[in-house]
Amino acid sequence: FQFGDLSYSTEYTVSVGVTTPSRQTYPDNDRVLIGFLVFLILLTALALSFVLYKIYILQRKKTHPHEDIMKGVGILNVESPSGAEVLLDVYKKKIADEGRLFLAEFQSVPRIFSRNTMKEAKRSYNAVKNRYVDILPCEWRAGFQEPKKYIAAQGPKDETVASFWRMTWEQKSSIIVMVTRCEEGNRVKCAQYWPSTTSTPEVFEEFEVKLNKEEQCPDYIIRLLTLSNKRDNSEREVTQIQFTSWPDHGVPEDPQLLLKLRKRVNAFKNLFSGPIVIHCSAGVGRTGTYISIDAMMESLESERRMDIYGYIVNLRKQRCLMVQVETQYILIHQAMIEHNEFGETEIGLSEFHSTLSVLQETGSGVETSLLQDEFKRLPKYNNRRTCNTGLAEENQKKNRSSVLPYDYNRVFVKIEEDHNEPEDRVYEEEDETASSSEEDEDSMKYINASHIDGYWGSGSLITAQSPLVNTTADFWLMVFQKRAAAIVNLSDGTQGDSECSPYWGQEKTKFEDIEVEVTETECTPVFTVRTMQIYHTKRKESRQVKQFHFLQWPTQKLPESGGLLTDMIRSVKQTCGCSTGPLEGRGPVVVHCSDGSRQCGVFCALWNLLDSAQTERMVDVFQIAKAQRRQRQGMISSVEQYQFLYEALAAAYPVQNGSVTAAPVTVAAGDAVHIIDETGRTQEPAGITADGQQEEAASTPLIQKEEKEEKEAADNGSVVTLEV
Repeated sequence: FQFGDLSYSTEYTVSVGVTTPSRQTYPDNDRVLIGFLVFLILLTALALSFVLYKIYILQRKKTHPHEDIMKGVGILNVESPSGAEVLLDVYKKKIADEGRLFLAEFQSVPRIFSRNTMKEAKRSYNAVKNRYVDILPCEWRAGFQEPKKYIAAQGPKDETVASFWRMTWEQKSSIIVMVTRCEEGNRVKCAQYWPSTTSTPEVFEEFEVKLNKEEQCPDYIIRLLTLSNKRDNSEREVTQIQFTSWPDHGVPEDPQLLLKLRKRVNAFKNLFSGPIVIHCSAGVGRTGTYISIDAMMESLESERRMDIYGYIVNLRKQRCLMVQVETQYILIHQAMIEHNEFGETEIGLSEFHSTLSVLQETGSGVETSLLQDEFKRLPKYNNRRTCNTGLAEENQKKNRSSVLPYDYNRVFVKIEEDHNEPEDRVYEEEDETASSSEEDEDSMKYINASHIDGYWGSGSLITAQSPLVNTTADFWLMVFQKRAAAIVNLSDGTQGDSECSPYWGQEKTKFEDIEVEVTETECTPVFTVRTMQIYHTKRKESRQVKQFHFLQWPTQKLPESGGLLTDMIRSVKQTCGCSTGPLEGRGPVVVHCSDGSRQCGVFCALWNLLDSAQTERMVDVFQIAKAQRRQRQGMISSVEQYQFLYEALAAAYPVQNGSVTAAPVTVAAGDAVHIIDETGRTQEPAGITADGQQEEAASTPLIQKEEKEEKEAADNGSVVTLEV
């Protein structure tokens, strides 16, 4: 702009106007207001859009809890939750083709969710507390319906035992589940954080731990502890249950063991208990497996369905590597199927008689009892295992019947070389791990016998068919090599060689490399006990073994009373030194009958049930019978045998004055009459026989002496000593 003719010290007013093509004018403040309104509208729209987006995301998370992690990590859209009615079918589908679907599911779960940090655990001052660098020491774990039911922890180290007890105290935990041993495979898995004896407590900083009681069971140990806080001058009771049957590699073969563990743990829960502390070594694999089984059992019991895959994903979000390997993932499914198919069959002794009455009842319009229905649920295990060795042509003549041992647990008898051994040589039993190598097979003899698990574990029992003429020497070689603690003869002695070929005589008798001599005979109306001296002629080694011959079991029938068989079992246990615990330092008990299954199955099942009743005050006839069937053909094959087990237990633990107690032994070997003939011949008085069976059992199986020798022995006379 230019202005002309302006005077000095004079005020001038200048007006500026702006026009549009249409000559309209707008004040400056209207333009600013319009701009502000446009900005405000845009800002409000953006804020509203953001809020709506967040609401949408939150709603998606409620209906799809894993939606935020599915992208980019390959989580599958598994058909779940699975209903109880299709559980077995779904399992068969996934396990087919070598478990291909199970593997795909398991591998799709991220090992670690990177959005969850581990800064605190990785700090330098905490590094020494971690057993593994990529796994946190302990964290909360949600149950099926309880948000903080478990605390998953690593096994304490020596440096963290005090911290472990401090956590237990602060969280008011009264139950600790330990799913490992302190040492496995020469590796330290967990520090022992409790005292070894009841006499001496241990102190860990401000905490004192006292062992009040320890109960040893085959698969677990229950320890009752007192945890004292010296600062607060107060104490609490803590129960630790240690599961000891998890193998060093792999998982337990029978998922029932973990269901039983869960039942024991839940028996100690109360309304005032804090979270359950669960730990193994790293606190992820076995710990995650147990937590998953417990949570899915709750889901199955309350809703009749479960979502194992979804629960594992959720566990991994809370703690890395939970359920560490595929076999653990499959084991969780197997445990659910075990419970869903067979149910709860364990019975406490205090309720045994009332439960048995209910099982035996048949209501109106019902043809079968609950006990019969329970027997029908027993799996048959047909073609579950191979019997190739027993089917081999060269071994056919060694089988008395069609019942053959499975290859995986058959008894190996080593072929001994033809050479002399030094007299002081101690025979060491060979490793019996089945091998497919031709060299190992050629060094073993076949015998129709199977290893059967006892209550206290494997190696307790061997069931065998009664010897044939051509297998008697092999039978004695097996007894010698396995260092048998006792022999139990369940064959019917009245049937002669058709049931059992004679494998002992009235005098010293030789069966290839083994010499057998009966040195003493004890007679009762129910069974006969023979003390036998066996001598290995090549090894120059002598051993003693007792044979218990049961006299009250006719072929194709059952004993008249379960109490009679129970009495003999208790006598065998007393002789073997295993009346109150496992066979320690002794070989197995060899049990034989005609086919190695019919009578043997009942005997072995009752043997284990009596141990269970005495140790845990609990019995499970169904699971014991199922285990027997899994290990040998023809075991517990009739409902009559199954019912006999229940009735034998009822006789062994009758109700007296309102409580269940063990029945006294009515017939024991120690009450027998011993007649010792100085000529070397053992005589048995007829006055203590039962319907003539005593004489038959004492004489029929024996290899008779020459008549001339008998006459000479009679001429020599005898001095008889009676012991009552």
